[in-house]
Amino acid sequence: MCARVWPVSDSVVNFNPAASIPEASARMFALTGAATVGTRGPKRSLVALATSLGLDVDLSSVNATLGGQIADVLGVSWRQGMDFSGLQVTLSGMNRLLRAASESLARLSRAESLPTDRTAQQVLRAFAGFRAARSKQEAVDRLCQLAGVPPDRLGPGGKEHIWTFQDLARRFAPNLLERGLRKQELAEALCREFGVPWLRTAGSTGATVTREGLNLMLAGAERRAQVSSSAWASATEEAAELVEALQRGLPAHWDGRECVQWMRESGSTQWRQMEWPGFYFEERLREILNETFPTPPVGGPRTRFGSTVFDYASSTRVWDAKAHTAWTHAHPSDGLPAKRSASTMWLNDAWAVRECIAEQGLGFIVVDGTAGVDVTGDFRDWHRAFAESDGRPLSGYVASTGNSRPRKASWAPLLLRALWIEDIASLDSAIAAGWIVQKEQPDWGAGEARRARRDKFQCKLARADGWQVASYAWPSPTSKA
Repeated sequence: MCARVWPVSDSVVNFNPAASIPEASARMFALTGAATVGTRGPKRSLVALATSLGLDVDLSSVNATLGGQIADVLGVSWRQGMDFSGLQVTLSGMNRLLRAASESLARLSRAESLPTDRTAQQVLRAFAGFRAARSKQEAVDRLCQLAGVPPDRLGPGGKEHIWTFQDLARRFAPNLLERGLRKQELAEALCREFGVPWLRTAGSTGATVTREGLNLMLAGAERRAQVSSSAWASATEEAAELVEALQRGLPAHWDGRECVQWMRESGSTQWRQMEWPGFYFEERLREILNETFPTPPVGGPRTRFGSTVFDYASSTRVWDAKAHTAWTHAHPSDGLPAKRSASTMWLNDAWAVRECIAEQGLGFIVVDGTAGVDVTGDFRDWHRAFAESDGRPLSGYVASTGNSRPRKASWAPLLLRALWIEDIASLDSAIAAGWIVQKEQPDWGAGEARRARRDKFQCKLARADGWQVASYAWPSPTSKA
């Protein structure tokens, strides 16, 4: 299966900090490859990370102490009040460990050799989109496929033949055939050629190469051939699985107080925001998708373009989350039917969207919903008091019209859809079709502090059917959110 393959750079430039502690925990589990039992909480993910680093973990240690031990091994500072508070690790601390572990994995993947099979299994997680072979025969079959030759059966004792490596070298490194290398020497030379480490124990069982050694060679060969063995064949297939995971994981009713409290407890920096449904959706999407289809710890598609950071990256594609209020009604209900809301929705910085699409394509996962508008002001008063409970006043927000918008006290998802824009030609077609429009933005500030803002894209979802690749409608939608 052909797909874009993302290189490993000297620094993990693609690192996108987790937006919540549940997301950080899910990504930490994915980085370690640990099997999970029950809820993935910070303690479980810290223990999994410490175990993967070979630490002698004291399960009775509090999170802050355990995080400090891991930080020490990874060579990063551990700051009280920033990375941990009291006995608990903060979101900043989880991200510090996650980034440091990702960078450690990137360095390990560029080592000349590896000491153990276990280390090799760790390194394979540095290859975004790679699926490890479960047997030597599978590894040989896939190597033959990359070499463009018929599959070769393993010999007696499960030994692979030298001509499998010779066929691979004939396609990717013909110069190696001139050196008269023996089988294990040729296997090691191919790993060097592909820029992957050689496993010291790969040839320790006689005239054969272990499954782990073959997998390292296979990962390098797939990267050289621009093949991603674990990738979805198309954006349509990927979107269908992402949408299915989200519809299973998202609650059917979003109570404003419960959602804001969840965001605060999860370490979010956005729980004070007036437009909480959009931030809540972003953070739940990142948590849910990283539990099932984690963002690669090393490599993978780029999520940051200038100051714009798109929300989620699978091993092959980038997606941004958008919550669109399609209907509104009074909260508490006044008995009147819901009213249709604005049909347009803001996307992102137009320059960043163009750059991302030109490099790798870009998708939008949009949830339409019904908002319960706080007509009494009770939710506004609660939100203000809750926001100020940590000693920081809630900053007021006034729309460009000069009128303060009422808050949403609740939200109910109705329709989930995925839109995919493959390339610049597809973006230009979307603009021509009228579902994407580029809009100027007012400048920031005033006087000498005034500075220009880039244009943003706005979309009209009713015209986007031709770009929709997956959808899910919640059963028995109601106007009461």
